[in-house]
Amino acid sequence: MRENKTYYKKKIYLVLFIATLMFGLHGLYEYYKVKIDDPLQLLSAILYGTIKLFLFVSPVSAEDKTSIFYEVAKWMAPILTSTFVFTKISNTLLHLKNIMFNKLSTNHILVFEDSFMGETLINNLINGKNAYKISLISKKFIDDNLKSKYEKKGIATYQIDFENSDVNEIKELFSTVNINNVKHMFFCSDVDLENYALYTNVIKRIKPKRHITCYVKCESNTVSAYIEDMLSLERQKEEKLKKIDTVHFDETDLSIRMLMSDKCVSEIISNNLEKLSHIGENISAELIDENIRKTHILIIGINELTLTLLKHIANDMTISLKDNTKVSIMDVDAQQHMDKLLFDNEGLKKALDIEVIDLGYKKGLLQEHLRSIKNDDLSLIFLMNEDVVKSLKDLKLLNRYFENVPKIIRNVSNIDLSHILPKNYDKIRIFGDVSQIMTEDVMIREALDNRAKQFNESYNKSSEAAGMGEGKKWNELSYVKKTSSRSSAAHDRVKEEIVRKVLADKTQEKTEAYLHKKFEEFTSLQESRKDNKEEFRRQFCKYLKDAPLLDFLSRLEHKRWCNSYYAMNFRYGEKKDENLKTHPCLIDDWEIIIGEKFEICHPEYDLLSVFTLFKKED
Repeated sequence: MRENKTYYKKKIYLVLFIATLMFGLHGLYEYYKVKIDDPLQLLSAILYGTIKLFLFVSPVSAEDKTSIFYEVAKWMAPILTSTFVFTKISNTLLHLKNIMFNKLSTNHILVFEDSFMGETLINNLINGKNAYKISLISKKFIDDNLKSKYEKKGIATYQIDFENSDVNEIKELFSTVNINNVKHMFFCSDVDLENYALYTNVIKRIKPKRHITCYVKCESNTVSAYIEDMLSLERQKEEKLKKIDTVHFDETDLSIRMLMSDKCVSEIISNNLEKLSHIGENISAELIDENIRKTHILIIGINELTLTLLKHIANDMTISLKDNTKVSIMDVDAQQHMDKLLFDNEGLKKALDIEVIDLGYKKGLLQEHLRSIKNDDLSLIFLMNEDVVKSLKDLKLLNRYFENVPKIIRNVSNIDLSHILPKNYDKIRIFGDVSQIMTEDVMIREALDNRAKQFNESYNKSSEAAGMGEGKKWNELSYVKKTSSRSSAAHDRVKEEIVRKVLADKTQEKTEAYLHKKFEEFTSLQESRKDNKEEFRRQFCKYLKDAPLLDFLSRLEHKRWCNSYYAMNFRYGEKKDENLKTHPCLIDDWEIIIGEKFEICHPEYDLLSVFTLFKKED
């Protein structure tokens, strides 16, 4: 009942209005029929008198005798008019209040388009940990009830069609929302090209006064490329647009990103690194690698999520120098599906150890394959079929062989499965609802971006100290380089866990002090590069040999970097070229990187990612 309060309120108003109208017409007819003989004049008097009732003017003198119907209408009509007028006035005042508070807030967010994802994002941000002020700008009509509901929650709503609006209208809107001082902008139309048009209309008209992050829903890589090209061209005309940072997102990427940040994945990584706590002080990069258990992931079901999932696994779950993460993929016609999937993504074959298991159509093949791998040390199982009933059926079978292995199940049915899950439900993660991904932690991911920016800042300082120029600021980086830095930041938890395990006898304060000390040593070591590059290379190699933990982490970062570029479908080439997707440092042999390719690949930058670990967020 409470959820439908607005609906019932509208119905009550409608019933009262119709009743008042009928009473007024009947009462005035009874009054005028004895005074007016002409039918046309009678009708005119009745209609005119009824209108006057709603305008707070009684058409009949107080001393004249009228029917009970007229008396009821005489009181009800002005009450209904007052309710309507006061509602409009209160809504207007509420809108003005929201405009003022939003305009002055440093946490002001703009959401473009009243889509399902936009509405879900707004509701999640309202209930989130940060006190965001939100304004909704939509091309589509927003009905009064929804507008009123938003305004009562503090969300200022605006309706404008950029393509068909006057320049002054758009300027007035941008001034009203103080667009140059907002914190984030979200472009949430369901159609990529509409988001491109919205983004273009905004970018071409603003002059940001602070850093603004724009989140653009875009599933097409082609449209994403056009967005980046357009921004690059506009920055040449307007210097202030360098304060704009653009993040492209889609439902698939957000879902997989959420899964990869889940605690069950962190626990898997921690369990596979458990032996590192016991290797003692006489360590080497090779010894660390030998004590890391290989990660093996089982995926059942190939669909639109598979490629994105594989790309994230290739980056986020790189924990070993020698072994790639093993991924077993099962489905009917799995080989045919994977051949199509990997045709334009050959790099994933280098980044992952992919095993494809074709289930065919013969009954019992899944059970047969599970029986054949029951002795494998599985780390995690993904049940990715859209048909959740099929996944639940597979879950029963999987629990016979891998009851204690964490499982992640896709559920797009919007039906709560908690009451039908087996007894080990604490090891089962359900996902598939849009409300799970349109959240501050998944969408805005400030902690991740801050780490990526810290790495870029360290990179620039190191480059400058070595006499190789200042480097580019974060917002001036290409989208590929930003993606690479974010991928490096996402991998920090792996490196941090390795450091904790290897230095298990040290407190976090001592660990941070150790890393700070090694960073100071590295900074002073860089001075030698300016005078003698070969001497710097020799000293750097000795520096890593004397610090085997840093040596291992630098190698691991290079392997992760290679995997992330393989996942973006880059290949080895003599020149860096983001359009042709070639890079001269896509070399798996670390000895070549710290040897003949040292001056090209700069392995010291792999080490820099280690020094950004354990950084506290502002």
